[in-house]
Amino acid sequence: MRSRRSHALLSRIAPAAAALGLLLGLASCGGEPAESPAPPSSEPTPAAGGRTQAREPERDGERRPERSRGGPRVETIVTGLDTPWEIAFLPDGRALVTERPGRVRLLSRAGELRREPVAEIEVAEIGEGGLLGLAVDPRFRSNRFVYLYRTTRDQIEILRYRLEDEELVDETKILDGIDVGPIHDSGRLRFGPDERLYINTGDAGNPRLAQDPRSLNGKTLRMEPEAYRGEGGRPEIFSLGHRNGQGLDWQPGTGRLFETEHGPVGFDEVNILEQGDNYGWPEAVGSEQEGSRFHAPITIYPDSIAPSGASFVTMPGSDWTGDFVLSALIGEQLRRLKLDGARVTENEPLLKGRYGRLRTVREGPDGALYVLTSNRDGRGEPTEQDDRILRIVPPAG
Repeated sequence: MRSRRSHALLSRIAPAAAALGLLLGLASCGGEPAESPAPPSSEPTPAAGGRTQAREPERDGERRPERSRGGPRVETIVTGLDTPWEIAFLPDGRALVTERPGRVRLLSRAGELRREPVAEIEVAEIGEGGLLGLAVDPRFRSNRFVYLYRTTRDQIEILRYRLEDEELVDETKILDGIDVGPIHDSGRLRFGPDERLYINTGDAGNPRLAQDPRSLNGKTLRMEPEAYRGEGGRPEIFSLGHRNGQGLDWQPGTGRLFETEHGPVGFDEVNILEQGDNYGWPEAVGSEQEGSRFHAPITIYPDSIAPSGASFVTMPGSDWTGDFVLSALIGEQLRRLKLDGARVTENEPLLKGRYGRLRTVREGPDGALYVLTSNRDGRGEPTEQDDRILRIVPPAG
C-alpha cells in the first residue's frame, strides 16, 4: 500500500529537523559521538513521559538462567565483549560475532567464546563506524565464504573472506564507494531467500543522499550471487529514502522484507520494503496520510527507542512463532510485534532496562534468540559484565 507518511506539520519541518539533528547528534540514532538526552521509549502511540527502569543488579557468574512467570528464559552466555555488532550462524551451529574495533570472534555450539579472534580487520572506528555487519554465504558448506561490512577513513566497504581452520583468509573487496560519516553508517548485511545479498546503508549524516539515485547511501542495496561470489561491482538499489536502516528479515511464508529504521528525534519506523519504493527521508516523516508517493511504515515509535537488529521467530511450538522481534538501543529493550499478515496487532516491550542498549537479535538454529548488548559504544553505562551475549528461549506455546 502506498500512502502519505507525514501529516502537514511534519512534512514542513522534516528538512529543518534533519539539519538541526546533525548539530544536536540526533537523539534517536544508535551511536553518534554526542547523543542528546533521549525521550523515553513508548508504545507506537504517544504516551506520558518517564524514565526507563534502572539496570538490574549484577549477579555472580551471570550464567544462571532467569525466567519471569510465563515469560522467556534469559541466560548470559558470554561477557566482556567490546561493542559487538552482529552475530551470524554457521551451518554446524557455531557462530561468528563482530566487534566494532575490528575483531571477528567465534562462538562454539556450546556457547563458549574462542579466546583468539578468527580475524582482526583494519577499520576506522569513528562515531558509529568500525566493523559492523556480517553474513555467511548460503552455500558456505562448499565455498566457506563470509562477508563483512567495515568503515574506513574514506569510505564504506564490503569484504569477502574464506573461513579456513578457524581463520578468515583471502580478503576480497566486493563493494566500495559508499560515503562514510561520523553518524548514520548503517551496516546490516543479510541474505534473502533468493540468495541475493541485501545491504543497509545510512545517509552518512547527509540527508540529501537518501534521495539521490546516483548515491549508494540511504538505500537498501541488493547484489546478485555472481557479483558477491565474483569480483563484485555496483549493486542494484532495491529501495531508497532511508535515514539509517538497521534491521532486516523476511516474514516466513510471505517473503515480505521487514526493516527497522532510526527516525529524526523520534518517529522510528518498522517498514515493509518493496523493490523500487521510496521511504521518504528526508522529505517526509511521521504518521500515515493518503495521497503520497512515499511508502508508509507499518509501525512508528514517536518517542525514540532506536530500533536496531531484528529477527522473525520461526521455530515451531513457541508462543512467539511468527512474531517479529527487534532490539532497541535508546529503548534498552526488545520489542515483540505480533502480526496479522502485514498489520501489527500487538507491540510488547521486553527486558526493558535490564541489560542496557541492545544492538542485535538473531534466531539461532536451536530456536533461541541471541541478543548482543552495546553498552561500550560510548553511549551506554557499561557494567563489569558488558558487553555480553544473551540467549533467550521464548515461552512455549
